[in-house]
Amino acid sequence: MGRKVLSSKSIWHRARTFRVLFAVACVTCVELGASARGAAAKIDIGKGQIGAPPSDFHLSQGRWTVVGDATVAAGFAIEQSGTPATADRFPLAISKTVPLKNAEISVRLKATGGKSDRDSGLALRLTTPETYYLVELDALRGRVLFSLVNDGASNEIAAVDADITSQNWHTLTVRAVGDEFVVSLDGNWVFTGFDKTLSQAGRVALWTKGDSVTRFDQIEIAPLP
Repeated sequence: MGRKVLSSKSIWHRARTFRVLFAVACVTCVELGASARGAAAKIDIGKGQIGAPPSDFHLSQGRWTVVGDATVAAGFAIEQSGTPATADRFPLAISKTVPLKNAEISVRLKATGGKSDRDSGLALRLTTPETYYLVELDALRGRVLFSLVNDGASNEIAAVDADITSQNWHTLTVRAVGDEFVVSLDGNWVFTGFDKTLSQAGRVALWTKGDSVTRFDQIEIAPLP
């Protein structure tokens, strides 16, 4: 049987069809990527009543309550009132949003008290209350730290000095993709840390230490491709 020869018109038509399908596929991929990046979860702190525990969190250790705060736009904040945890655990307010591996997480926080500690921050890729990554602001010593907490044991990965003051709101942002963790404070890059230990998806949580009294506001969690 002889080989079928395509005419130039048929070849042009098939090439045009391929270009159209390829363009549609590209647009679809772009839209899906934009959708994944844009599906940010902004936690509404004002949903809970003042004096009650925050409703969008599972609480582990500490005393977490919704408080009125005239210094924030919403008029509400979440406060951990300095009640320390037991043994090797720390107070955690674990978000009920879906577990994520790659994400950009942002929170406003303010250290308002604490004699021996004024430490607060974000836990991410949390699988249990004893296993997670931690990005911590130390307001007494003016430090930003990135650590791995594994079965309750904390191992520091990176730390730098930073301008952190008590009684002032600071915005902490962590962009976690694979083994790379980009940390920013008040819109400025602080450091990039690397670690491969926790490679699975996990929860995001608010974190404090010891007798730290801390308020949290404007919590946003955005999944990344």
